[in-house]
Amino acid sequence: MGLIVPYYSLFYDAVLFLAIFYIWLFFLKRWNRYMAELRPFIRNAAIFLGFAVAGRLIDLITDFVALPHLNIILTLFYGVSIVGVIYTMINYILFSERYYLPPAPHSESGASKKLTGSYIFFMNKEGIGKLINFLRELGGTALIFARSPDRYKELGDSVALVWITQATDRGIPPTKLHVLQERAIRFMREKPGGITVLDGMEYLLMYNDFPALFRFLVAVKDYAVLNNSAFVVVVDPRSIGDKERALLLNEFEPL
Repeated sequence: MGLIVPYYSLFYDAVLFLAIFYIWLFFLKRWNRYMAELRPFIRNAAIFLGFAVAGRLIDLITDFVALPHLNIILTLFYGVSIVGVIYTMINYILFSERYYLPPAPHSESGASKKLTGSYIFFMNKEGIGKLINFLRELGGTALIFARSPDRYKELGDSVALVWITQATDRGIPPTKLHVLQERAIRFMREKPGGITVLDGMEYLLMYNDFPALFRFLVAVKDYAVLNNSAFVVVVDPRSIGDKERALLLNEFEPL
């Protein structure tokens, strides 16, 4: 078996194969890395780029061995790859428009639209009544992450409650900040203008360091701004130091 094409053709085929192989490997390594909403795009890109890798490998092999029906084989592999990558790109753009661009304002009025942005509510356990009254006055839909969600049941069916717990799969573990973030973002996308409340920061600090928790809070805050929603973080002032308090007040307006 010897080379049956000029050296420059072999060089060209090898460079293209390595380039496409690198891109395919890039996506393959990220197969399970991102949030659930992004995984289909990463996986589709890896699958369809795999067809391109296979096509380039066949092209490289034919520099040494003649294969029958080569044009049909390459047309099939490259066609599937090109159409698949275009499909993935279009769907990713549509997803990005829904996910990142703020929705058009609604014409109907509602009390919950009076509060948009990011806020911090300093209180201890005895101040829960004040927070409940505040949410009741605002009205509208809300998502509340809480260590003790039963305390918020009196707010009614318009409020979705998520238990932050390590003990059961009925809630979300405190170690999985990315799951909390995904749930909050999904609510903001589905209910623009709603209110997301995080009550349980002290508990989260037991399982996460403050920098990681702060990054999580700021990420959710940014999505709230993009979706004309409100994000309220409930904090017991005794659970954080002056430095942490200053960082939070730089990002969240006190209520």
